[in-house]
Amino acid sequence: MKKLIPLNICSIILLLIPLSAFSMAEIESALEGGIDLEFESIDGQACYDYLDSKGYTEGFNERSGKQFFIAVGVDSSGADMSGLSYADSVQNAFIRSQINAKTSLAEFLSKQISSEIENEFNQSFREGKEPAQIIQARNLEAENYEELSTFQKMKLVMHQKLDDEIRQENKDKVGQKARDLEKQLEDVLNQNVFRDSIQASANANIRGMKALYSNLSAEPGANRTSVCSVAIWSENISRYADAMATGNFQVLKRFKNGKPLKEYIPQDPVTLAVTFGAFMVKNDLGELSVLSYSQAGMKTGSSLSEKAAFSAAKLKAERAIIQLRDEAIELEESINSLEVTTEGNDGLMEYYLEENIRKRQVASAQGSLQGATVLKRWKQRHPVTGRLVAGVVVAWSPSSAEFSRDTQQVLNRKASQGSRQSISPADLKKVQEGSDMGDDEDIF
Repeated sequence: MKKLIPLNICSIILLLIPLSAFSMAEIESALEGGIDLEFESIDGQACYDYLDSKGYTEGFNERSGKQFFIAVGVDSSGADMSGLSYADSVQNAFIRSQINAKTSLAEFLSKQISSEIENEFNQSFREGKEPAQIIQARNLEAENYEELSTFQKMKLVMHQKLDDEIRQENKDKVGQKARDLEKQLEDVLNQNVFRDSIQASANANIRGMKALYSNLSAEPGANRTSVCSVAIWSENISRYADAMATGNFQVLKRFKNGKPLKEYIPQDPVTLAVTFGAFMVKNDLGELSVLSYSQAGMKTGSSLSEKAAFSAAKLKAERAIIQLRDEAIELEESINSLEVTTEGNDGLMEYYLEENIRKRQVASAQGSLQGATVLKRWKQRHPVTGRLVAGVVVAWSPSSAEFSRDTQQVLNRKASQGSRQSISPADLKKVQEGSDMGDDEDIF
């Protein structure tokens, strides 16, 4: 007599058979008609591709004995591409992406996480006829109208008057929601309620996190614009940022000579239009310098609009240099989820999910900036919208900062008091003449 193996045991045996026992043709045949799985491009893909091309990874890296931290910040612009504010929205998106990159470092340093999970299951089952309630609560009201006190009689008159004023349809609505809910509960057999709450926070003072790469990706057909920034932090960069803030400029000198700062500026208009943030470079004097890129959209083609755009771009570029030196980052985020699975008496299942995600970031920086100059002003049509954009490249170097500091000291000196000569109106003469002293750079 043959023994029959239960079906569930057969299933277990099948699962234990190595995957290699099946041919790829059999596996592909089993998956035929299913979903084609492939990697989709994500926001900020260009920045992640940049990391791969350089052999970097997000987070901790080590190369030639040097340790450093790499972060990618991603954000997007929700502005209409045909709108006048599109260029400003892209600039703001890049600012947010740089904050996101710094937040990654703050989270890496220390992140406080709290979690609360609650899972509740209830079953309500009824069968048979519900018995009549033969025991009633004792009626504490008076037996007749005459036994009521004057106060109780007044209350009764008021209630009757209100009852006469209220329409029947409104009376019928009283308690309707409670009755509807009670009826729904009568139809529920099983219910599982799952609650999940996560709270997290992080904060840090980030000194010396500089930009490495920025990218803009725009899809006009989908009205979608995403931006990303790659930033790097190391102990040395932090030390250079401290030297910038404290005025210890000797730390920023005596490096291998680079090239004139203007030669670092992209010549291609499209590349220039998508370059944002503060970059550290070596100038031709062997000094660590900073180039900060920013831009603003022009609302019209007038001179006033151009002036306003250049002013906004310049201030944001200068701020980026302050942010490079030192910026306080604070992060608060939370995820609250509610999942309810309900089975009715009829056997039907209902599912409900509610999820709320909140993230709040605060970035603050302040300080005095000396020696910053506008190295380049540019105005062109935006490569995406074709609207006019004004941009600036602000440069800072130890030499320019020292010159600014020395100039301030000279100007702060009081002028020597000399003798004054009194001049009468009769001595005044009309003069209209020009003079050219030549361009002797030896005295500059």
